[in-house]
Amino acid sequence: MEPVKTALSGEEAAQAMRDLLGPIGHWTPLTEGEVSQAFGFRAGGRDLVLRVAPRRDGFDRDAWIAGRLRGTPVPVPEVLHVGPVGAGAYACVSARVGGVHLTGADAAHQHRMAPVVRALIEDIAAVDLAGTEGYGSIDPATGNGAAPTWAAQLRALLPADWNALGSFDDIAMTEELTATALGIADGLPEVRRLVHGDLGPDNFTVEGDRIAGVFDWEAAMYGDPMWELARYVLWAPVMPSTRVQADHDLDLLAGEAVEDRLRCLVIVNGLWALDFYRRTSQAGPMEFMLNRLNGFRGEPLPVGTGREDYWMRIGRRR
Repeated sequence: MEPVKTALSGEEAAQAMRDLLGPIGHWTPLTEGEVSQAFGFRAGGRDLVLRVAPRRDGFDRDAWIAGRLRGTPVPVPEVLHVGPVGAGAYACVSARVGGVHLTGADAAHQHRMAPVVRALIEDIAAVDLAGTEGYGSIDPATGNGAAPTWAAQLRALLPADWNALGSFDDIAMTEELTATALGIADGLPEVRRLVHGDLGPDNFTVEGDRIAGVFDWEAAMYGDPMWELARYVLWAPVMPSTRVQADHDLDLLAGEAVEDRLRCLVIVNGLWALDFYRRTSQAGPMEFMLNRLNGFRGEPLPVGTGREDYWMRIGRRR
């Protein structure tokens, strides 16, 4: 089983920061991500955030993004340090920005923020990519993408086979969906823009009606910004704030021929998540994702009129 996250005690993490930065104060555990621990503290007259994870590459990508997006409209916190901390753990120290996560906002605030989040996605997509090449996950050492095409990136996110699922029915379903998605992917337009990759409501903060900071760029890549909408659609049935964003963005696309493109990206997102849950032995999320994916086996309905019957439906397998 792959490690999901590190398990440093608060005191171990705090001591590592004292060793790195000297005296610290206002040490506070923060809401953790799916793969990282997080702490807030103050050092050298600045409010900072420490994140700890079992892999370094995502933090290096954070640092690369922070440098690349400096001076753009996208508010990315400065990264001060990336390095090992303890055995099998890596630290990322960044500036702390204000605001709260949108998941804690009321429905009216979430609806007001939907066009602001859409504008944020477009601001990220508008970042100048001169001097870089390739698609997919960004190599912080070169700034290039790891895949030669967008279709190749989508293929690289999925396992070679689904035999590890064990169940004949589940293997058959995931193989069918893999073939469907990759068949569509081969005909998709080669859109190459900067994509956050996981711009859910826990990965940015808001102050009033503005975005205060955007974090956790581990999944950042070059490709189609519709990837973000696909993630919103995938999780919309169980995350109310994400449903608000999905409905807003789908309304903007109503009448456009995007159904196959979106279906492909939703399926790849779901299969990618399913494989992660399998590798980390998370049985409950695996069961949810298998049911959710089952709803995308049929041909897509229009995004303007087919939401409850297709895009937001959880298709029970058994």
